[in-house]
Amino acid sequence: MFNISMLKPVATGLALAATLIGGAQHAEAEIVVMGGNPEGSLFYAQSQAIGAVISKNTDIRIDVLPQSPTVYFPMFMTQEADIGLSSPIEANFAVRAEGPYEGVNDGAGYPLTTLMLGSPIRLSLVVRGNAGIDTIADLKGKRVVADYGAFAGSSITAEAVLANAGLTTDDVELVSVSSYPEGVSAVIEGRADAAVGSMGSGILQQLNAAEGAKLLSIDLAEEAMARSREIGSAFVPLEVKAGPVGADQDITVLSYGTTLYARPDLSDETVTTILQAIWDHYEELKPIHPSLGTWTPDRFASTQTMVSYHPAAVAFYKKQGVWTDEVEARNSELSGQ
Repeated sequence: MFNISMLKPVATGLALAATLIGGAQHAEAEIVVMGGNPEGSLFYAQSQAIGAVISKNTDIRIDVLPQSPTVYFPMFMTQEADIGLSSPIEANFAVRAEGPYEGVNDGAGYPLTTLMLGSPIRLSLVVRGNAGIDTIADLKGKRVVADYGAFAGSSITAEAVLANAGLTTDDVELVSVSSYPEGVSAVIEGRADAAVGSMGSGILQQLNAAEGAKLLSIDLAEEAMARSREIGSAFVPLEVKAGPVGADQDITVLSYGTTLYARPDLSDETVTTILQAIWDHYEELKPIHPSLGTWTPDRFASTQTMVSYHPAAVAFYKKQGVWTDEVEARNSELSGQ
């Protein structure tokens, strides 16, 4: 498995290359840099949408940095990045300096806090529609993208899907790429038989237009899910009815709650402004990107978080009346209290 300690140091000032997103802006606006994956990924599209809603409704300007968490988590420490979308699985490894993040920050892990949990993401391995591959087990001996370099989250997902069927990367011909979109592109171009596919991502639609896209269904059996959770403890199964790109029939995929994280020293005022904007205007998200139709306030304060909440987020959710005893207990557990 890829280890982040293999990465070369990231050049200072990457934040200056962040993409400016729309909304009425003011010269005196506070600039907040938001980490998101490269263009073509679902996280990139969601980051753009969330940033647009915040920028439109506050005096904060969100600049989206199209990089993976392996790039922008370290930038939290230097205040070059402020917030970012990531999976709870990858964030859990990052704060604990484990798995693909083993040894980072001299073994102390990266300091992160949770702002909110959002829409459930839908993931599996995707193949060409005419490839004659019907199950995950059929991938044995096939070319599978399971090494995503710095994009640790996609590597983790690939291993978890394979594990669901009792396979490891030793059972397939391992294909390496540098990002999630490049993985699906490898399938489109015939350089791989399967890669991680995220429902709602632009690159998945490109595969569907070119060759047809088929997401492989996972096994719901307890022992199969236990193998997936050994790779990433936050994975849960999610049943998807036929209709979305990649699902011509009912299937079951791996899922987790996409999470918005922040550096712990981000000011309480900025955190509260961001949360209030999304809380008040969440209905503006779905028209921008359909996957955000489930980015709703009832999900924001959750026991499913893998990283403790920012203190200002705790105060905000208490004020809104959604900070339950169960969420408090989970947050205290994660805080080491």
